[in-house]
Amino acid sequence: SALLLRDALLLKLRAGAGPFRALGRINVEPRAYQLVPLLMALKHEVIRLLIADDVGIGKTIESLLIAREKIDQGEITRLCVLCPPYLCDQWQKELSEKFHIQAEVVRSGTIGRLERELPSGDWSIFNYYPFTVVSIDYVKSEKNRAQFLHFCPDFVIVDEAHGSAQSSTKSTSQQQRHRLLMDLASKKTRSLILLTATPHSGVENAFLSLLGLLNPEFQKFDLTQMSEKQRIALSQHF
Repeated sequence: SALLLRDALLLKLRAGAGPFRALGRINVEPRAYQLVPLLMALKHEVIRLLIADDVGIGKTIESLLIAREKIDQGEITRLCVLCPPYLCDQWQKELSEKFHIQAEVVRSGTIGRLERELPSGDWSIFNYYPFTVVSIDYVKSEKNRAQFLHFCPDFVIVDEAHGSAQSSTKSTSQQQRHRLLMDLASKKTRSLILLTATPHSGVENAFLSLLGLLNPEFQKFDLTQMSEKQRIALSQHF
């Protein structure tokens, strides 16, 4: 009993005196390296990050640590996760179980129910529910894109971001996804966190198109002959 009491006091002290408010509101013990993107993000007034850790390293945790911290600081009240439809339920579960964020899944199979639950008035799914996990394939289409862009929160996490890079082929689907992200990134006050384990497919223009979402100037870089100033600039976001 004495050991349990000691541990409880130590954990409470650590959570209460630490520099991050979010650590007291999560059900996961972040590893030291998972705090690096959070530290990077807090240096920016508008967050633009490409987190390209390998599979299994915890990109979900890294991005949601940033979101949870911003929520607990009172800097954001709305959040959107954009991901492929097959990952929506997984994101919803991670948000709820590990970060105490109750999000609604927005995809073709849930639209009917969500719209029925809207109160009367000029409400959209995208501005009524503060936390959403949205299928990128649902909102990339011309039918749904405009409404999503109009009501989209100013804090967006994009999973599997390589699937939204500028395509060197004639893939209509990928071109639509890239256009959507370009439109999201065009709002300079919007925070955008891109997640991918495969940022570079071997096609340099596709990789540069992802970097361009962080800062349009990055898309002009010659990666084989970058200056030290360019390397430092990119290192603040990648």
